[in-house]
Amino acid sequence: MFKLFVLVLAVAIAGCGSNQVKIEIKGGDGQLVRLDANDVQYKFNHLVKAGTYILPEPDSKIELGGGSYAVNVAAGDYLGNEVLQVESPPLWGVRTYEAIFDIPASSNAPFKREGTILYASTKKNVRNWDLFTIRADGSDRQQLTHTPEPEQHPSWSPNGKKILFTRGDVMSNIDLYVMDADSSNVVRLTEHPERDQRGVFSPDGEMIAFVSQRDGDVAVWLMDADGANPRKLVQGSQPSFSPDGRRIAFTSSAFDDNDEIYLIDLDGSNRTRLTENRRKIDWFASFSPKGDRLVYNSEEFGGQELMLMRADGQGQTRISIAEKTYEQEPVWSPDGKGLAYAGKMGDDEYDIYLVGTAGFDLDEMDAPPLMPINLTDNDDRDDMSPSWRPY
Repeated sequence: MFKLFVLVLAVAIAGCGSNQVKIEIKGGDGQLVRLDANDVQYKFNHLVKAGTYILPEPDSKIELGGGSYAVNVAAGDYLGNEVLQVESPPLWGVRTYEAIFDIPASSNAPFKREGTILYASTKKNVRNWDLFTIRADGSDRQQLTHTPEPEQHPSWSPNGKKILFTRGDVMSNIDLYVMDADSSNVVRLTEHPERDQRGVFSPDGEMIAFVSQRDGDVAVWLMDADGANPRKLVQGSQPSFSPDGRRIAFTSSAFDDNDEIYLIDLDGSNRTRLTENRRKIDWFASFSPKGDRLVYNSEEFGGQELMLMRADGQGQTRISIAEKTYEQEPVWSPDGKGLAYAGKMGDDEYDIYLVGTAGFDLDEMDAPPLMPINLTDNDDRDDMSPSWRPY
């Protein structure tokens, strides 16, 4: 009798209960959505239909202990994030925590393949970058530049009538230029012994942010749209203006000894760190058209993956589950429901790809439900640095 009492007491102390998370996804317009519950169940990040999901799954053999667990859902122009505060498992029975995502109607409609995508391209056997455009539906590919000097890192002006780009190479010098959309009226904006590159227009077209080493640091600089009044903003690179023109997202290793993504006001104040992945690089952040989300690249999961997060850094969601591919330099479709990026699959060269914000799954799948669209599909060229205008 005493042994039985001891056994019952031991079971009571150890506990036989468990925690589980009930995830309910409503809406979605009949399209697949991205459910990232990797915190709750390792590697549970999948394209799923709207419905109810109970995690951890019984065959996962995962015991959900006490702590904070993030669950994210990405669908079209929607990014939902719930952080659950879970207590230690009960002594017996099942304690259920709920995360409900109600996706607004039409938010997850397919992105529109409208507008024109600008990009840089070079033959792989002769490295001389030129600028090209192609319609988002894959038609009307045009070469804009034909010079012996490399032109790279193009970006549309806010009204789509001008193109900002770099000309030059690392053996000589790299400076910023602007030209009309038909490649006429080329104007040099910078002329400095150090490199000036990766320029982007402010939303009102009055200012340009760019990357320069002109004072020794790799830094984000600002100047007027005509090249006047250059001034240093912050150590870092890859600037992206918020749609209201008040803040810039950028990448820097100057403050935390690792490439992370930050926000900063145009006067240099209110620097805010958004990512924290030590020894893993986060870079190429780009604001969504509404300014509520950022897309970026990350090595957090081993490859060069596409990630989404809210503009405050919450809801960080991996949307490309493909460790043997490379995704870089993502930008948004004008409707905020799709992305263009420079991608490399297998032994192929870099091409420009399009994909919805729910992303794609290739790992551990014989028949992926969604695949990115190879827009340029060149066997003998590298295509990089897309920029997407609405028309």
